[in-house]
Amino acid sequence: MIYGIESLMEDHQDILRLTRVIKSLLKDQLEGEKDLPLGDLRRIVDFIRTYADDHHHGKEEKILFQYMLEELGSPAEKIVRQGMLVDHDQARSAIYKLDQALGAYEKDPSLENRLDIIGYSHRYADLLEDHVFREDKVVYPFALRELSQDSLDRVDKESRAFNEAAQKEGLQKKYKDLLKELEETYL
Repeated sequence: MIYGIESLMEDHQDILRLTRVIKSLLKDQLEGEKDLPLGDLRRIVDFIRTYADDHHHGKEEKILFQYMLEELGSPAEKIVRQGMLVDHDQARSAIYKLDQALGAYEKDPSLENRLDIIGYSHRYADLLEDHVFREDKVVYPFALRELSQDSLDRVDKESRAFNEAAQKEGLQKKYKDLLKELEETYL
């Protein structure tokens, strides 16, 4: 395994931890055990936008997927453009709609607005669980098998630089700490 792909797979574990938090939070809602935790839902949206999308998807889209598209032709076009990037856009749409639903609920705490929050949260969690599985089991092994050693070395180097820049900003620590706090609350 190479550093660049190991790093992406480690991010996936954090994202899957978050999907478990989301589903547990939603279960509490369906069982009527807790008030809607708007503050935590806003922090979840922040985690998703910053850690899962900007950080993780940023590494994929700016580094790994670019090398795949440049070097591997039609198979990469299908896997990346018609698969993974579509999933990324669907995830962004779910989070945009969740954010809108949170705003609507804050103005009008109706059952309909609450249902939208539950629906978009669940949509995101399910989408990302499926997406992570496809990347870990299909996309990354394909990249490891088909990319040249030179491209894999560049993925490593650029991924390392990407992670080091994020680490200097404290991004990973901030969101891993948030994730731990959310797990303690909801799991």
